[in-house]
Amino acid sequence: MKRESFGILTLKGLGYVVLGNVLCLVMTVAVFVFGSNMIVKTIAVGCSAIIFFSLVFTAAWRNGAREHSLVKLGRVDSEVKYRWIAIGLIMFVFAAAPTVFLLANKLFFPEQDNLIIYQFISGSAYPLVLTFTPRAESLVSQTSRVESMSVLFPVFMLLYYALIPVVTQLGFWVGYKDKFNPDKIMYK
Repeated sequence: MKRESFGILTLKGLGYVVLGNVLCLVMTVAVFVFGSNMIVKTIAVGCSAIIFFSLVFTAAWRNGAREHSLVKLGRVDSEVKYRWIAIGLIMFVFAAAPTVFLLANKLFFPEQDNLIIYQFISGSAYPLVLTFTPRAESLVSQTSRVESMSVLFPVFMLLYYALIPVVTQLGFWVGYKDKFNPDKIMYK
């Protein structure tokens, strides 16, 4: 057993971001079958955040537990510090890229409505799109949803995705410090 490379870990992290977006998209479509009142929207936003960030956390936690074993068995001298902050930043850029395009769409091309494409690419943002952006009734008034959307929504989504490096570093720390060992929890 040896240490995984930075590139492999980054690809795994990006895979978890894609998986999180797909699962959030499916969950949102399934939840909004029950209606679109505020309770359903709140449940969808909460579940989406839990799904997305728990997958991001898991990627780093698994590596932290592996690093703990490597250090404990003497295969490596010490853990690589701040590796998961760097990987988290790469994951943030990857996850936030569609939001940057949405912000550019809002600021420079508001007549083009790319919000539908955005909500399917960024599945973790889909319940937030349905909650905080104007409804489809704007099609009747001949204005795009992007045009009537607040510029604060893409900024809020960038802040939402900015939590990724924090969650990844926390996940690594929990895995490395063996804070979530099922055997320890069960037999205490």
